[in-house]
Formats: sequence, structure tokens, C-alpha cells
Amino acid sequence: MKQIYLAITLFLVTSVAVIGQNKSGLELMSHSGNQFKYISEGSKVSVYKYGKRYKGNLKGLSDKAIIINSDTILVSQIQQLYVQTSLSMPGGLVLAVPGGIASGGGLAIIGSAISSGNLGAILFTGIFAIPIAAIGIFGTIKGVQLLSRGKKFSSSRWKYTIAVVPPAVK
Repeated sequence: MKQIYLAITLFLVTSVAVIGQNKSGLELMSHSGNQFKYISEGSKVSVYKYGKRYKGNLKGLSDKAIIINSDTILVSQIQQLYVQTSLSMPGGLVLAVPGGIASGGGLAIIGSAISSGNLGAILFTGIFAIPIAAIGIFGTIKGVQLLSRGKKFSSSRWKYTIAVVPPAVK
């Protein structure tokens, strides 16, 4: 009975200690001041600093710097930040799949119109099929970019600061 009591007590004490730790992250505020984003420690990010790319998990935040893998980057040096958010995967799929269908359909219509040699079909292709294929290709490219890199936060539109979130008091 004592062993069960000690095991339960040890479990509860360690869980409270883990929950009670401060969490730090990167806070993003748009320059217009109407949007805020919070990127928690451990998120997958890609940072561009002076043309060089650093990719990995965000960790080890200090007052003015972030650590990605073993590289320390000052917040003031970040030019572009790409973050894999919770909406990156579904958003990328929503763009890529219909874009692939539209581009495939548009290219099929273009191919059939050219092979028929009919003037009306070629005119229809120029008015409808080429824009559909172009929009589909653009959507597919943007969807794949969103899937692979995540959402872009440029320093020209966003201000980066380190934020420490205190534990929630219950």
C-alpha cells in the first residue's frame, strides 16, 4: 500500500513541476498592429539571415536571440521566418490538390483543342483553358510551398520579439 501511495505522490509532484515551467517563444506582431502570432519553443522553423538558411526546431530562447539546432541567431538579424503552423498542412493541401486538378484539366483541354485543329476550339482554348491552367499551376506551386516550408513571416511586415509566457494559475 505504501508503494502505491508513493508512486501516485511521485507522479503528481512531477506532473505539477513539469506543468509549472515557464514556456518561452517567439512573438510576432504585424507592423500595422492588428495581428499577433505566437510561435512556441519546439516548433519547426526556417530562418533566413543575410541570405543563409537555418532550419530546425526553435529552442533555447534568450532575451535577444534564438537557437536553431546549434546556431544562435539574434532576433534583429532575422530577415524571413517560415513556420510550420497547424494550418500549413491543410492549407497547402487545399491549394495543391484543386490546383493540380485545374491545371491538368486546362492542359488536357489545350491539348485536345490543338490536336483537333478547329478554329472555334482554339479560340475557346485561348479564352478559357489557358487561364484555368495558369491559375491551376499557380495554386499547385503555392500549395506545395506552403506544405514544404510553412507560412512566411517577413521582417518587413512583422516585428519579432522573445516572449516568456508564465504558467497558467489554476
